[in-house]
Parts: sequence; structure tokens; C-alpha cells
Amino acid sequence: MLSLVVVLFITNFLFFAVGYNYGINQSKDLDFFRNIDNKNPEFTEKLNRIIYTIDNYYFNDYDWEKIEEHVYREIISALGDPYSQYLTPRDIEDMQIRSGRSYGGIGVEVTINNGRVTVVTPMEGSPGQKAGLLPGDIIVEVDGKSVEGLTLSETVDLIRGEPDTEVVLGIIREGLPEVIRVPIIRGIITTTAVKSQLLQEGLGYIRLTRFAEGADEDFAKALRDLKEQGMENLIIDLRGNPGGYLNVVVNIAQLLVPEGEVVYMEDKHGNRVRTYTSNLKERDFEVVVLIDEHSASASEILAGALKDREAGTLIGKKTFGKGSVQTLIDLKDGSAVKLTVQKYFTPSGSVIDGIGVSPHIEVEQPPEAKFSNFVYKGQLGVGSSGLDVVILHKILYYLGYGEDRDDPYYTEKTKEAVSGFQRNNGLPVTGVVDRRTGEKLNFVFAEFQRERDLQLQKAIEFFK
Repeated sequence: MLSLVVVLFITNFLFFAVGYNYGINQSKDLDFFRNIDNKNPEFTEKLNRIIYTIDNYYFNDYDWEKIEEHVYREIISALGDPYSQYLTPRDIEDMQIRSGRSYGGIGVEVTINNGRVTVVTPMEGSPGQKAGLLPGDIIVEVDGKSVEGLTLSETVDLIRGEPDTEVVLGIIREGLPEVIRVPIIRGIITTTAVKSQLLQEGLGYIRLTRFAEGADEDFAKALRDLKEQGMENLIIDLRGNPGGYLNVVVNIAQLLVPEGEVVYMEDKHGNRVRTYTSNLKERDFEVVVLIDEHSASASEILAGALKDREAGTLIGKKTFGKGSVQTLIDLKDGSAVKLTVQKYFTPSGSVIDGIGVSPHIEVEQPPEAKFSNFVYKGQLGVGSSGLDVVILHKILYYLGYGEDRDDPYYTEKTKEAVSGFQRNNGLPVTGVVDRRTGEKLNFVFAEFQRERDLQLQKAIEFFK
């Protein structure tokens, strides 16, 4: 599972806040960790001795606040749980803003994976997506500065900036031989978590990109609008949805899941601590849900409930497997600990954490259906280089022009492939990607991707 100049998401999130106030002393005296459980006095004594030794004998200047923050982060990191974190007041502010409907930045959700800042997903229509960032891209530089060894928050601070200003990210992508530098213009990101349309007569489609604040209200409105247009069956697209707020997914589930259980939580002792239910008496439409390996957390609650209650058919790939609940525990200086405190289970008692939810009908999505679109940002010709050229090569290859290339260099072979595309699409044959060629390329590829979306096609066929 974040000022109007926030840049990135931090990670998947499914949590609820609690008002615990733990009296952690953050002054640099010998009682620095006085609230550590006395079960381990050796740890407390050793840590205090280290602090005392640094304070009295270390020769160089040092930033004590930075040391403290590092200690807090490392304590939580040592749990080995990617969803438990120490959060500074700035982290908390960022997270709250990101969960709202608009913020400034590049619109990319990131996480720490194996110690490296990794793209989870770029938001649809965001500057990050338009620049060509893809899930799995590893951010190694920001404006020429290496981010190796920096925390996620420190990296975000480097990327953060005013809208309409440029930031250049250095990324590593699987299959590319070197770091690619990607210029991105920051902007105001309006988070539209729900998109809907009538695909054909009687068949509605709702794309739910995350369970953000207000997404439940938007989903309910989309459902009403589709019914007014004559919807008889519904496809819900949860592919790439990393999760969100528990109350939001429960509210949406109550519009779809028949009367009874939706999800329940257990604590570390195996005690059931909370059960969420639906009071829905009847539903006058059938549901298919599209899921994939990036559908996580709240997405898995909805998919699992619909599957267990036999209220929907799942199509796609097994989901991510994030079935834990995090609680924000407030500390007195305004910081907090986000800690995994519960696991959630589907109505049948199935475990999701580390396992995921399997579809009724498994459909493998071809890589071209998931690839980035092409966004024209300036003329490309022989001698050009960068991520735009990487994307250009792949799109041309998928459309049947040129070789399957991962390099970022616009060569004579690239010119030849572009000329072939221009020739077959009624464009002036120049071998140069100008605005007209770029827009046509994007339009043709978007149509091609829709035809190659085998999971969506299977969902449409399901209702025939």
C-alpha cells in the first residue's frame, strides 16, 4: 500500500488505523529504549552502550536523527515481513494523500524488492505510464544520482517535485543490456479507480484499478449507470489491482456477494477477531471477474468471496497471494509502525497469504497484450536513443515489422521497419517517427492489444 507534490505509491496496502500510543523515548540518553521488554535486558544494555560510546567517543560529526530513524527501520525490517514498516510523519502524510483522489507526481506505484526500488504498476494515463515505465522496472538513478542504499522514502524524496518539472529516472529492465534513462514530466494525478462501459448489448464492464478512498461510491454509481443502459451480465476487471482499503472492498462486495460471509480475520493465536458480511438478498445479473498475478490484497478478498459463495466466475491467472492485514500503531512523535497483525480468510476458510486465489478458467495472457503503449514525445530518427526507442522496437515487432529487439538505439533497421509501417498505413514513407506516425502507431497497437487480450475475450465468450 503518498503538499500536492507527492510522487509515488509505496506498496500494496490493506490496513486499518488504531489509536495506540506507545511511549517510545526518542532522546539520545541511556534510556533510549527504556520501553523494550525486560525479557531481553542484554539487548537493551548493549544498545545503550553503543549509543553512549558513539555519543562520547566518535570523532566525526553525525546526524543523530538519521541514526535513530535507521535503527527504527532496521528493527521492523528484521521481521522479514515486506508489509511491516516504520513510517516517519512524512511517510504517513504521503500515504494519506496517495489514498485520496488527486496528488502531484508521476503516478507510479513502487515497492522495495530485494533491496531495490521496483515499479509495481504505473497508473493508467499517468506521466509514468506515458513515459513507458512497466511493472518490474528497477529504479537505480534519479537525475543522475544513484539511489543504491537509500530507503524508499529517501528515493521518493529525490523524485518528488513541482508539477510541470522534469525528473530523469535511470531504470534497469530485464532483457536490456544497460541502464535506460527516462525523462518524465511531473503532473497532477487524478486517481480514477473505476472505469465502466457497455462492451456490447447487455454486457457491462467495470475496470477497478485499486480500492482507493471513494472507489466504492464510484463502483456503485457505475453499476447503476450500466443497469440503466440495460446491463444483464457484468465483467469486473481486477487485473493489476494491488489492493487498498478494507472498508472499500467490503462495501463493493456487499453489492455483489449474496447474504452471508465476505471475509474474516484471525490473529496470531488463531482467534477469529472480525467477520464481514453481506446482506444482499438478490442480484439480477451474472458476474465474471478477471484476475492475474498482480491482483492482490483487497482484490483477493473480492475474488475469493465471489468464488467461495458461487457468486462469480474467475478468469485469468492465480492472484498474488497477499492475505495479511496491517495496523497503523501511532508513536508519540507523529511517526508510526505499520505492522502485520492479522491474516484474512475467504468464507470457506481458504488461506490467501502466500497462496493466492485460483481462477475457475485459467487463461495465459500473451506479452503483447500487457505491453506499454507508445506515446509520442518528439521526433525519432536514426541516431535517437532511449526508452521510447525500446518501446518502438517492441511494438513494431508485435505488429509484424522488423526484428524482436530490446536495445534502445534507432538504427537503419529501425528506419526500415518504420518505413514499412508507414507504407502499409497510408503515411508518408520517411522512416522517421513524427507526430502523425506516432499517433497512428499507438492507435493501431491499441486495437491489436484489444484483439490479443485473451482473458477479456474468454470472459466475453463466457456469456454467449
